[in-house]
Amino acid sequence: MLKRLKKLWRGHKLLLIAFMLAASLTIAFGLRMLLFGIYWSDPNHQNQPLEGWMTPRYVAFSYGLDRQDLRRVLELDPTPLARETLRDIVKSQNATLDALQKRLDDFVASRAVE
Repeated sequence: MLKRLKKLWRGHKLLLIAFMLAASLTIAFGLRMLLFGIYWSDPNHQNQPLEGWMTPRYVAFSYGLDRQDLRRVLELDPTPLARETLRDIVKSQNATLDALQKRLDDFVASRAVE
């Protein structure tokens, strides 16, 4: 095995490097997907009450919503420049987390009826 690897290294360095890079990326993204699936399949991470540290993306995953729908519910600019937390959103809208939670709950309830 080591002999073959040495032969490949001598004759096809760039090809071997490209293969190793592709294999590493495949493993990294596969692990990320696995960990992501495990995290979001846990019922403790679904429909969590809103907290200031959460981002709209996290809330969308937690409630199983489309990000664009959530942006409409939270009355956000459709093209954000940075990752904003709910704490930032509350400050910019002069609202409270309870008000955002009520809007979100109303939207989720209306979706369940449809």
